[in-house]
Amino acid sequence: MNRPLRLGVLGCGRVFERFHLPAILRTPSIQLSAACDADPARMGWAAEHTPSPARFTSLAELLARSEIEALLVLTPPESHAEVALQALQAGLHVLVEKPMALTVQDGVRMADTARRTGRRLQIGFTRRFREPYRRLRDGLQALDRASLRAVHFELAFSTSGWNARTDFLGDETRGGGVLHDVLSHQIDLICWLLNGIPDEVQAVMDRGGGVLAELRFGTLTTRCHASHGSYADRLTIETAQGRVLEATGNSLRSTGLAFPALRRARALLLDRVALLRDRMLRRPNVSLISFERQFRDFEQAVRGGSSVGASAEEGVIGLRILEACRESARLGGTWRRLE
Repeated sequence: MNRPLRLGVLGCGRVFERFHLPAILRTPSIQLSAACDADPARMGWAAEHTPSPARFTSLAELLARSEIEALLVLTPPESHAEVALQALQAGLHVLVEKPMALTVQDGVRMADTARRTGRRLQIGFTRRFREPYRRLRDGLQALDRASLRAVHFELAFSTSGWNARTDFLGDETRGGGVLHDVLSHQIDLICWLLNGIPDEVQAVMDRGGGVLAELRFGTLTTRCHASHGSYADRLTIETAQGRVLEATGNSLRSTGLAFPALRRARALLLDRVALLRDRMLRRPNVSLISFERQFRDFEQAVRGGSSVGASAEEGVIGLRILEACRESARLGGTWRRLE
């Protein structure tokens, strides 16, 4: 179809301002047709910065009066399930920021409703759309999993300078803690890269409030360190041939096993330099490009095309793994089988 997908957004906070709106404006196949936020200040901001969409202050008003085909859900995580369910039942396709829900039960309800209504429900895991991770996945398809010796994924986000409009960040009960905010990205990306589901998981909390989690795929154990802190994004895979595939948000390289601390410091430094360079040159960085690719992928899926975005079913699998990690941490780090 030649006409753009008419998209509405619910929640015009910082994540919309910094990531989604710039990506939408770069995506000709997406037309922002409606914006909704209960905060008058954010609606005032939307009136100045968005391309004249219809504006609403409640979901009920948005569903009743707009002519959108799909809804982008950017409200706090605790509301994701009910909002997505209402949108799906109203006949809309839904792209919901991670986490899709806070419980497995709600995730199953969402997936079942999407299936019953014949609508696309996609979860916003944008790391799938970063070029180094896409290239890494392509390379792993040609390797036997038995040739992989170890996987380590370090991911950290800083929340101190985010200046969020709501106070859920850092609150695990509301979906803003390390498990849902950071570890969920790692779980989704690892399962996608390895094209599988772990047999069992184990997790403990570290002294700084981060999470150390292990996901076991047969004989292969993947280790994740998730935290709220100084930005870090690095995934390494050791192979039986004595090589290390090292991916960050901006690069993918093959290195040797020697000098692991030096390799880590170099990779994180180069990643930050790349981000700073893009900012200084005022050109799209890896985050903007990944959000733009996600919108194109979502529009293609809505039209019946192929998609590499996280489906509702994959989102539920991620919630099951997260729940097992939470239970493991509660019990002091015991291994938990995936049901």
